[in-house]
Amino acid sequence: MKGPLGKKVAAPKKFDPKVLFPISRSEQRKGVVDKTDITTIKGDDVWNIHELLWIDKNNNSHNNELSISLNCTSKNTVESKSMKLFLGSLVHKKFKNISEVKNVIKRHIEAVAKSKIKIGKIYTKQNATECSIKVSSRTKPLKESSYTASKRRNFKTYVFKAFRSLCPVTNQPDIADIYIIADLNAQNKEDISEYLGSFFEKNGFHERCVEEIFLELKRKKYFIKSIEGYFERRGGIEVFSMISPLSMIAIFLQRLSASSR
Repeated sequence: MKGPLGKKVAAPKKFDPKVLFPISRSEQRKGVVDKTDITTIKGDDVWNIHELLWIDKNNNSHNNELSISLNCTSKNTVESKSMKLFLGSLVHKKFKNISEVKNVIKRHIEAVAKSKIKIGKIYTKQNATECSIKVSSRTKPLKESSYTASKRRNFKTYVFKAFRSLCPVTNQPDIADIYIIADLNAQNKEDISEYLGSFFEKNGFHERCVEEIFLELKRKKYFIKSIEGYFERRGGIEVFSMISPLSMIAIFLQRLSASSR
């Protein structure tokens, strides 16, 4: 992988959108997520930007917070270190107001991602029942769920704290809290805890880890509504991925249109 990740890179001395580095989603998902899987989920990658420094036409400096959301169906995602370098380079350009700043960010990121983005307020964590993660030094397959939920499923939000995976480029640890909205019994929670612990020494980008976890839980018949992975803040930027199933109507319509070609 080319790009700034894993390299010593100086801060840009001028406004430089060319530092933005795309990561192909199809390449990232190889061996874990297939095309059929992708048609059954929806979600976003979100960057919480806590330190957005910019300068107005009167040379006054400003510091704002915002979030950038990119849909998981985009052709590319954006490598987070390149995002930090791009946003840092904004101080070398003068802006009328924050709206102009957002428009510039939107235009350049969309050009790299080949998809629309949304800019909004900082995304905050949900209230949740805390669960632990049992660490394993070896890959542990997720056990199939034998839990038969009632028709009135009791969906709750659980947070499995201190999840760890390794960056596939630098081999440095990425720490996260994994939020799962699901109907789980005690055995489900124990099995998920051990499964998440098996990522401790596993390489994978943030987005791929969250998609892999979600799809594996669905394959093993867990009653899952959505998953959110909140990865720890680096250089003023938090990264997290949100994944949930498409509605059954949407899945049906997609399959119908595909079979009628």
